[in-house]
Amino acid sequence: MTDSKLDPMRILKDDLEDEDVIIQVEAAKKLGVIAKALGAQKARTELIEYLEAYEKKTENDEALVALGEALSKVAKCLGGPEHMGNLIPLLETLTFQEETVVCEAAATTYAEVLSQMPSNDIEKSAMPSLEKMATANWFQPRVSVSKLFPAAFPKLGESSQEKVIKWFNTLRVDDNPMVKKAALLNMGALANVMGKKKGSINALKMLKEVCEEESDFMRMYALDVCKEMLKSYNETKEFKDTLWPLIKKLTGDTSWRVRKQLASSLPEFAKTAGTMLAGREMLPIYIALLKDNESEVKTAATANLVEMCKHSSSPKNKEGIAQVATVLKDLIEDTSQVVRAQVSKSLGDLAAMSEGKTTEGIIFDVMKLAVKDEDAVVRCNTLESIQKIAKNLKSAPATLLQVLQPFASDPKWRVRREYLRASTAFASVTAGSSENEGFESKLISNLIECLSDHISSIREEACVQLATMVKIKGNAWGVKKLLPEALKAVSQTEMAEQSNYITRMTGLILLSNVSAHLSPSQIAEHVCPFIEQCLKDGVENVRFKAARAASKVIPLLNADVVRKRIVPALEEVQKGEQDSDILFYAEEALYIAASKK
Repeated sequence: MTDSKLDPMRILKDDLEDEDVIIQVEAAKKLGVIAKALGAQKARTELIEYLEAYEKKTENDEALVALGEALSKVAKCLGGPEHMGNLIPLLETLTFQEETVVCEAAATTYAEVLSQMPSNDIEKSAMPSLEKMATANWFQPRVSVSKLFPAAFPKLGESSQEKVIKWFNTLRVDDNPMVKKAALLNMGALANVMGKKKGSINALKMLKEVCEEESDFMRMYALDVCKEMLKSYNETKEFKDTLWPLIKKLTGDTSWRVRKQLASSLPEFAKTAGTMLAGREMLPIYIALLKDNESEVKTAATANLVEMCKHSSSPKNKEGIAQVATVLKDLIEDTSQVVRAQVSKSLGDLAAMSEGKTTEGIIFDVMKLAVKDEDAVVRCNTLESIQKIAKNLKSAPATLLQVLQPFASDPKWRVRREYLRASTAFASVTAGSSENEGFESKLISNLIECLSDHISSIREEACVQLATMVKIKGNAWGVKKLLPEALKAVSQTEMAEQSNYITRMTGLILLSNVSAHLSPSQIAEHVCPFIEQCLKDGVENVRFKAARAASKVIPLLNADVVRKRIVPALEEVQKGEQDSDILFYAEEALYIAASKK
C-alpha cells in the first residue's frame, strides 16, 4: 500500500467529495480523528484551509452541521488555546449559512472555542467577528451571535464589554422575531457573567422592558431569563428586591402562555425565595393558577403540586399544604384527564407532608373520588398514592379500605395490580386490628383468586403480595391460614380437570417467594411435596419452573432433607429428561445441593 493511500488529508478529501451524502456526513464527523493524525501544525494550516474551501462549494447541509459540531474536537488538536482563533473565520462563515441547524451547530462550537481562548486573542480575533455578525444584514448571524456574548464577555476589556452590551440591546429590539427571541433566551446567561453590579444596571433594566412587551411570547421568555438569573440572585433578599417585583407583574397576565410558563416556573422561584415569601406571596398566585380557566395552565400547575407545597411550607408551618388541599376536590373532578392524573399522582406525597386531621381528611376525601375515576391512569395513580400514605399511617381509615375493595375486579389489569399493592400496604398497618379483620380476610381471598388471573403480571404480583402477607403475619399464620388455601387453588389434582398447567407454574412461583419467610421444617412439610410433584409433571414448562424453584429452596432447607428428598427427585429428572433447559436447571440445583453441608 502506498503512502498516499494512508495520507489523512487524502482520505478526508476523498470522503468529503464523495457523491454519497452519508459518506460525506460520516467523514465530517471524524474531523477530530483526522486533525489528531495530521498533528497541530498541519491541522492549523492544511486542514483549516481545505475546510474553508469545502464549506464554500458544498451544498450538503447535513455535512455542514456535522462539520460545525466536529470543529469543537478539531479545536483541541490545534496546539493549545492560543491557536484556537484559527477556527474563527470558518465558524463565522458557517453562521452566515441559510439553514438554521447549520448556524446553531456552528454557534455552539464557536461559544465553546471562545470560552477556552485567552483574553488577548478574543479582543484581537473574535471582536471583529462578533461585530460583523451583530451588525450583519442577514438575520442568521444576528441570531447566532447572542449565544456567543456570554462566552466572550468575561474575557473582554471594559470598552469591548460596553460594545457587546450595545450590540445586545440592539438585537433585543430587532425587527426579526428570531433575532429577538435568541437575544432574550441568552439574556440570563449574559446577565450572570456581567456580575451583580453591572447586571443590576443593565440586565434588570432590559428585563423590565421585556416584561412589558406586547408579544406574549416575549413576556413568556422573560420568565426563562428570570430562572437563568437565579444563579446570580440566589439569596432570598436579593431575589425579593430584584427579580420578584418583575415576576409579580406577570402573575395576572392576560395570555395563557405566560401564565402556563409562570405555573411551571413558580416552584423554582419559591425555592430561592424561602418559605416565608413563598407561602405569603407566591402560594396565593399558585392557587389562582390551579383554578385557571385554561386547561394548559392548570396542567402546568398541577405538575408541580408537591414541589410548590414543599417550598412554601416548613416543618413548623404546614399552612401551604392546607391551602392547596382546599382546591384539590375541584381539580380531581376537572374535565382534563391530564390534570386529574397529575393530581392523583401527587396525593400520596401531599398526605405524607400534611399535618392535622382536617387537611389529611380533605386529601382522603379526594382519594375516594379519584379511585372512582373513569380513567384507568387516574385510578392507578391514586392506588399508588394510597401505598405511599400507608407507610406513614398508624391505623388505616376504614372508609378508605372500603373504597379499595371494588378494584379487586377492575377491568384494567394495571389497576388490579395497584390494588393488590395498596391493599397489602394497608395490611401491614391493620395487622392485629380486630376492626379491619374483614378487610384482611377479603384481601387474602382476592390474592388467592388472582393466582388464576388471565394476566401473568397479576398472577406474579399476587405471589409477591402473598409472600409479603406471610412476612407481616408470621410463618405460623402462613402455614395455617394461607398455604392450605393457596395450594388448593394451584394443586395439580385440582387443576388436572381444567388442564391448566399455568396455575401450577404460578404455584411454584408463590412457594419460591413464600419460602423466604418460612422455617426449614415448614418448607420441608408444605413446599417440598409440591415441588417434587411438579418435577414429574407431564408439561415441560411446569418441570422447568420446578427445577428453578428447587434451586431457590435448597439453600433454605436442612442438608438431610435435601439429600433424601430433593436430590433423588432431581436425579430422576436427569435420567429421563429430553429438554436441555430443564436439564440445565436440574444440574444447577444439584450443584447447589452438593455445596450444601
